[in-house]
Amino acid sequence: MSRIRTLLAGVLLGLSASIAQAAEQPASIRIGAPDQSAGAKPFTSGPLGLAHIRGQLEKAFAADGVKIQWHFFKGAGPAVNEAFANAQLDFAGLGDLAAIIGRASGLDTRLILGGRGANMYLAVTPESAIRSLADLRGKRVSVYRGTADQLSFARALDGAGIQERDLKIVSLDWSAARAALAARQIDATWSGMGVLALRKQGIEFPFGTKQLSLAATTQTGVVASAAFIRRYPEATQKLVDVLVENAAWISATEHVNEYIGLLSGQSSIPAELFAGEFEGDDPRFRNSPRLDGFLRASFQDSVERAAGLRLIRQPFRVDDWAEPRFVDSAIERRGLQGFWPDYDAAGHAE
Repeated sequence: MSRIRTLLAGVLLGLSASIAQAAEQPASIRIGAPDQSAGAKPFTSGPLGLAHIRGQLEKAFAADGVKIQWHFFKGAGPAVNEAFANAQLDFAGLGDLAAIIGRASGLDTRLILGGRGANMYLAVTPESAIRSLADLRGKRVSVYRGTADQLSFARALDGAGIQERDLKIVSLDWSAARAALAARQIDATWSGMGVLALRKQGIEFPFGTKQLSLAATTQTGVVASAAFIRRYPEATQKLVDVLVENAAWISATEHVNEYIGLLSGQSSIPAELFAGEFEGDDPRFRNSPRLDGFLRASFQDSVERAAGLRLIRQPFRVDDWAEPRFVDSAIERRGLQGFWPDYDAAGHAE
């Protein structure tokens, strides 16, 4: 009888251990991002977008029985934050302002992976005769408020000693801004690479962040639910491992053409627009996933600007929000130490 009891106890102990181990894995991982597609397929770029295109997270978690659920939002950052607030997401790729607004409004997120250096362009009608930032005074200019575009534009204006009140600002999303500019309903828009498609309609591009500074580019990041991280640290690490591997692949110049082909095929955005966006940029800087000096300084500047523009009530310390242990661990375990320099606040490699 005692032997039977011992056997039963062993079985129950093993069963309990198996149940506990299974409980460490989530049933699903819910990932969100603004939909930047020009076609029918949902699209986002960077390491997260590449994972979506290639189905890499589905493969990585298949043996664990974890389902990957993707959610793409036409409403950009505000829609993603609303989904987070309703406990519908575990991770999201966001521009800096949207991520900051979410954090400042009480969303318990952590910044776990960086992205940086997306260029912005000033697109103008030929009739407007705009050739410099100073020429924007009194003009009808659109910028997508509540997104990283707004902060990038604010930095560009600061460099020329111009305030938003000197312009006639209209808040339009990316598609509406392109339509309004093509119809000559506005004089200019400050927007990402999608606006380059209007070149064929006579729209001009006097300059952009490539001619200004790295400080005026838009930064992004992957944010995660703090509750998810606490409950499923191993799943979080596995997800970040995939994204860091993707960042390394994208950072290699020999992969640029293949990467552009993947982005164009998914987004229905012409490949030449991506080629123009990446031309002249340092792929290692642009695709570094590290939460380094540049990214932290840029995010902190964005926090202060958001507070100054009354987009958030109170500023906060980015260092208290950032959680680099997952990306640092992925870099170390894959032997990528030194692959991405520690860029300082000005974007210089240290």
